[in-house]
Amino acid sequence: METPYYAMLKIIVGHEEATSMICCSKDSRIILTGDTTGVAKVWSVTELIDSAAFDKITPLYVVFDCHDMGVNSADISPITTITTRGKVYTMLTCGNDHLVKIWQLTLWKTATCSHQCTVEMVRPLKGHSSSVTSLCFDEAGKMFASTSMDKTTRLWRMIEPNDAVCLKVLEGHTRYVNTCGFSRDNLLFATGSNDKSVIIWDVKGELDLYAKLDDSEEIESMENTENDRSPVEVTLNEKLNRFTNAVNSCDFGIKYEHLVAAGSDKVIRVWNFHENGRSEECKSSPLRVHNYSVQQIVVSPCSSYMASCSLDGTTIIWELNTLEQKGSLHADYGGARSCSFSGNSKLIAVACDNEMVYVWAVNTLQLVAKLSGNNEDVTCVSFSPDSRYLMSGCVEGHFRIWSVHPKKCIVSNTSTIIRDNAHEIGITSADFAFKNPSKKRSLLMLTGGNDAVVKTWKLLDDRIDFKMKFVGHGSDITCVKFPRNITTFLASTSLDKTARIWQTKTGDCLHVIDPKNAILTCCSFSPNNKILATGSLDKALFLWNLPLDDSDETSIRKSASLAKYKMRSDGIHDKDSRELEKALMKLSPSVDIPDEFVCPITRQVFRDPVICADGYTYERSAIVSWFRRGKITSPLTNEPLLSKSMTPNEALREVVAAFVQQDR
Repeated sequence: METPYYAMLKIIVGHEEATSMICCSKDSRIILTGDTTGVAKVWSVTELIDSAAFDKITPLYVVFDCHDMGVNSADISPITTITTRGKVYTMLTCGNDHLVKIWQLTLWKTATCSHQCTVEMVRPLKGHSSSVTSLCFDEAGKMFASTSMDKTTRLWRMIEPNDAVCLKVLEGHTRYVNTCGFSRDNLLFATGSNDKSVIIWDVKGELDLYAKLDDSEEIESMENTENDRSPVEVTLNEKLNRFTNAVNSCDFGIKYEHLVAAGSDKVIRVWNFHENGRSEECKSSPLRVHNYSVQQIVVSPCSSYMASCSLDGTTIIWELNTLEQKGSLHADYGGARSCSFSGNSKLIAVACDNEMVYVWAVNTLQLVAKLSGNNEDVTCVSFSPDSRYLMSGCVEGHFRIWSVHPKKCIVSNTSTIIRDNAHEIGITSADFAFKNPSKKRSLLMLTGGNDAVVKTWKLLDDRIDFKMKFVGHGSDITCVKFPRNITTFLASTSLDKTARIWQTKTGDCLHVIDPKNAILTCCSFSPNNKILATGSLDKALFLWNLPLDDSDETSIRKSASLAKYKMRSDGIHDKDSRELEKALMKLSPSVDIPDEFVCPITRQVFRDPVICADGYTYERSAIVSWFRRGKITSPLTNEPLLSKSMTPNEALREVVAAFVQQDR
């Protein structure tokens, strides 16, 4: 089957603030856009297509006060009428002012064959008690639905002339309702919510269908029944307390010889690592050469070298057996954030604060390539194990992949693959592995981001496709790693103070590793995959025993105590979240809520408070939305944020929960 090719026709730069919605009429004549300031604009599709990609185009009509505080969604009815003035459309818009508005748009052609239009507001519809998040017409254009942050969905029927009445208020979600849609035959209607559920409703009452799609307990119980083996837990093998500051990076050599780690104390430590899982620090360790924090340390695939990169702008290549310097590499300016050896150990790539990726030859220490095009600070780099690809990720959530000639050590000047918005608010870590070690053509790429999500991607013949999303962490991902020579499971660490072991094929979480109040920064598998090393901000390096299957060492056995760690995608425990939501619903309107319990952005009581780089606390969904709109400053001080990292404010959440329970 041929893959359809889509070419970019037009870039519209028409809004001064973030564009929050877009919709097109069913006859493909007009496009309606809206932004976060409440401005809506109507565009002619014909003019967009006929003009060059970068030509400036003027909207047909601008509604400056469409909704106070932003336009969230819009839809255009499939029903149109032809009058002497032109073609008449019925439009719907909704916003943060709790309103749905009906509009009448009249479109006509001028003598020069260009289009003009007028837009008139017919009627505002009241009913929702909070921001209206989404709306849509059914296929016939006779009914429409609106969803809201008040946890309800309303079904409306259009009546003549250009009016509507509310037929039904649907209640079933426990959190904000974000989206909705009708089936093509108008028999079914679906709503999606922040409570991680999709509810399918029977519109006409003929199907007797009411299904929630978020219940996995029965499936899990069946899986546990089928698995006769008793699940076992991850256990602590050893805790190495030799650092005086945060451990930022760790790595194992391919052979049972070395474990290396480095951190914010500017020191590199090297251990002799034995097959029985015990370690002893080398006589030449620690190594003190960097002037600032060491951000990453990696061992080459051939186990002959290791490399350390630092915020002092240097990357040092070491002879691993002697722990002597082979050479020092310097970027033009800026700190070095990440480094990676190619699979054949001939090249090393370094990501720097100057939005550049540098590639050097390991043997000669000569600069091979200087790669640009990220337009943002590069946070991570990773070579594929076959040395044919080099990936870089940036703070905006985009990644680029360059082609590499493994034998000639030539790197293409332009990226072969570009994927924008791979993660919502920044990529923090990446790793490669062969999808099937016996078939070295297909690769798997692993990424983690500030959105608390881990993702896998399939790379084959210069094409990359998204494979799986792993949701469970409650804060920024700090590191992601595949095991050695297998891809059946993977590991991730997070600012939520846990590491997780995931099943690659299904996305299931197999183990949650909790070192008790230690924020984890990095991870690495031992050569036989029986040990996982994790570094932390509390100056420790943990070595964990992994419960590999005795009959199949490419798989790992599932934890029996996993249920207590089950978390929502936004980081809140399911049980705690439900109890807090119930308490908030029963809270008396007369209760005087302390200002510190209210998000400064939404002005609503905190559900999931997180601390950002400015030191202030915000509702997670609100600050994520802030970052999505391209904001890089503090919402309160307007000062630039040093990072987009978010740390759960568990203490505040507990205080809010106690207050709500007491005063409801």
